Amino acid sequence: MQGLNMLSVKTLVRILINTLIGLVLIFTWVRFVNLEEVFKTISKVSLIGLMPVFSFMFVSPLIRTVRLKLFLSEVKKVSLREIFFLNGTALILNFFIPIRVGEVIKGVYLNTHYGIPLGKAVIWVFLDRFVDFLAVLALACLLLLVVPSFLSITIIMIIIVILVITLILTYLAVFQKDFAKKLVQFLKPLLIFSHIKIYFESFSYFILEAFSILKRHPKDLLFLVILTVFAYLADASIWYFTFISLGSHQDFLKMYLGQLLSALTYLIPAAPGYVGSAEASGLLILSGIFGIEKNLASAMTVLFHMASAVFVIIFGLISIFSLKLDLGAVFKKALNRS
Repeated sequence: MQGLNMLSVKTLVRILINTLIGLVLIFTWVRFVNLEEVFKTISKVSLIGLMPVFSFMFVSPLIRTVRLKLFLSEVKKVSLREIFFLNGTALILNFFIPIRVGEVIKGVYLNTHYGIPLGKAVIWVFLDRFVDFLAVLALACLLLLVVPSFLSITIIMIIIVILVITLILTYLAVFQKDFAKKLVQFLKPLLIFSHIKIYFESFSYFILEAFSILKRHPKDLLFLVILTVFAYLADASIWYFTFISLGSHQDFLKMYLGQLLSALTYLIPAAPGYVGSAEASGLLILSGIFGIEKNLASAMTVLFHMASAVFVIIFGLISIFSLKLDLGAVFKKALNRS
C-alpha cells in the first residue's frame, strides 16, 4: 500500500508539473493572438460544417485499431472490437492524464484478458506507438524536402539524423540481436554504479526480447507502415476540413506535414486536456512554420481542440462502457505492478 501511495504521489506531482507547463504555454499563446478575433472566427462555424472533421476523427483510431491488431497477431489474436474500444479508452485517459497512462491500461487489459505477461504487453503497446514515431520521422523528412516552410536546414538535418540513428538501432534490435547484446556489454562498463549496470543489462535484454515482435515478413512490416501513412492521412484531413469549416482552404500537404510535426510535440509533457500544449504547438506549426495568419491558425487550433475534446469524451465513455472496464481495479493493478 505504501508503494502504491508513493507512486500515486509521483503521478500527481507529474500531473501538477504538466499543468504548470500548460498554464505557461497558455499565457505565452495569449500574448501572440487576439482572443476576440479568434472566437469571432470560431463563432461562424456550423455543426454541419464540422461533420467531415468528426468523420475523420472516427476513421483515425479505426485505422490504428487495424494496425494494432496486425501488430499483436504474431502473439495473440485479439478481436478488432476490443482493440477499437481499448484505443477509445486510451484516448480519454491520455487526454485527461497525459502521462501515457492509456497505453499502460491497454497492457493491463491484454494481460488480464489474454494472459500476455504484463511487462511485454505494455512494451508491445508502446512499440506499436514506436512504429508511429518511425513513420512520423520518415514522412516528415520526405515532406520537408517538398513542402515550403520556415524551418531552417539545421532543424531538418537534425530530424534526418535522428531518423537514421533510430532506424539503425531498430534494425540492430530486431535483426541483429546478438550484435545488440554485445553492444550492451560494451556499454555496461561505462556506467559507474554496479546496481545501475545490472539494471541496464536486464532492462536492455528485456527490450531486445520485446523488439522480436517486429521480426516478421517484410510485407507485414510494409503493411504496418502503409496503415500508419493512412492514419496520418486521416489526421491531416481533420485539420484540412477544420480550416474549411472556418472558410479557409489550405494546402493538404501542409496539413499532413503539420500533423506529423504536431505528433512530435507529444513527446513534450502536456497538461490535462492538452490545455496550452495544443494551442502553443498549433500556433508554432501553423503560423511559425507555415506562415498562416496567427489568429486564423489559433482559431483552427482552438476549434480542433474543442471538437477533439467532445469526440474523445464521447468515444472514451462508450469504450469504457462497452469493455465493462473497472478502471479502479485496472489502475490498481497497473500501479502495483509498477
